[in-house]
Amino acid sequence: MGNDHEIVIPNLGQLRVAEKRLAGIRCFHTHLKGEGLTQDDLNDLLLLRLDAMACAQVRPDGTADKISLAHISPGAEDTYSVFGPASVASANEFFGGLVENVESALRKTVVTKKVGESSSALLIHVSNLPRHAMDFSLDELEELAKSAGITSVERVIQRRSVPDPKYLMGQGKLKEFMIKALSIGADMVIFDAELTAAQIKAISDFTDMDVLDRTQLILGIFEKRAESRDGKIRVKLAQMKYLLPRLGAKESALSRIRGGIGLRGPGETTSEVQRRHLQGRISFFEKELKRLKQKRAQKKGGRIRSGVETISIIGYTNAGKSSLINRLTGSDLMVKNLLFSTLDPASRKIWLGEGRHAVISDTVGLIRNMPETLMGVFRATMEELSEARLIINVVDVSNPDYENHLEVSNKLLEELGLNDTPKITVFNKVDLIDAEMAQNVCKLCKGIGVSAESGTGINELLSEISEKLYPPNRSEECDINKL
Repeated sequence: MGNDHEIVIPNLGQLRVAEKRLAGIRCFHTHLKGEGLTQDDLNDLLLLRLDAMACAQVRPDGTADKISLAHISPGAEDTYSVFGPASVASANEFFGGLVENVESALRKTVVTKKVGESSSALLIHVSNLPRHAMDFSLDELEELAKSAGITSVERVIQRRSVPDPKYLMGQGKLKEFMIKALSIGADMVIFDAELTAAQIKAISDFTDMDVLDRTQLILGIFEKRAESRDGKIRVKLAQMKYLLPRLGAKESALSRIRGGIGLRGPGETTSEVQRRHLQGRISFFEKELKRLKQKRAQKKGGRIRSGVETISIIGYTNAGKSSLINRLTGSDLMVKNLLFSTLDPASRKIWLGEGRHAVISDTVGLIRNMPETLMGVFRATMEELSEARLIINVVDVSNPDYENHLEVSNKLLEELGLNDTPKITVFNKVDLIDAEMAQNVCKLCKGIGVSAESGTGINELLSEISEKLYPPNRSEECDINKL
């Protein structure tokens, strides 16, 4: 039932689940003022994948007049076609065989997915940043999706100075993006932001598609990468702290957190995880982390008593920290060209010549706009940097956004009060850029250019490490404003 302004269509569910099928529902309604199909009618046709959207004009005496009928017009991005206004007889004749023809055309516009093929997503960015900053942020989100096994099929941007408290963007723009996602065959939409509980519920109610935000995506990656007990506990703790303020959101949205990437598992729902129980689990895991921290402190105490120097590597995710450790120590840590390919910190012995050696430890990769939920849980790992005698800050100089990556690392070191700790800035992957440019960057930042892949600059780095540790004599800082 509706009124003279609108009919609110309830959640119809998905009657047909095959890819590129219509919903199996047609909407037929009346317009009391003689107008044709409205833009809202046409948007609902595309968004709900209706067989048809039709309206009958009503004469002053209450009898039906001409009929307008719209259907999806398949293409690279689905649009609509409108028939009429025409007589009832003409509309009936036109409708015969229409659904079958539309579905046949829809199947030809999409390549059939193979069993086991990765999910596909529409990436959405909403902000008032400069265009290049938006593009860099979406590039990073696309890499995060790739790390999670999700293929980005399209990216869209809306410039908005103040986020909408309900939908993040305007409802009309959200409807446009959802229609686009359905048209290009995306399985889900990923927002380049951390959504509030209200936004998760509103957007999930708005569409039957899977909805992820930036934090959920990173949590899914962490869950896949964590192998040690310490790492798994930290991930579980981050998931629960993310879930706690969102217990009132739509169950299907929250279930994606434990369901992991792919979002097919049953996951945790509000009926299964009540607030008090969740807080109890958080308390338990925090105590467990303290116990594991004490065990690590005992091991470090043994190294300190034996006089072994410690080195910590910090840097943006995918800067090549694991590759550098492998090159310096002859280890075989897993290396992949993915964001957060390794989550569990690793420690290896590094030989510095003249019978000297040290222990070099990796840390969790950094990322710009790291959600506070995650940063709070992993900050304890970062605080272990304070016990290192030397910090190596690794930067992927081949990345166009390397200056901001370096700034993220320097900002964290400043927050942890480690500006006085001896540091070496290492610009990795110099073999991927112009030699003169690499030389200029290293000179401005007083850093060392290396290639963990080819071994370029490794001897110079080993000499610098030895000089800093035995004994340390200077602290070098990169002035990012000079770049």
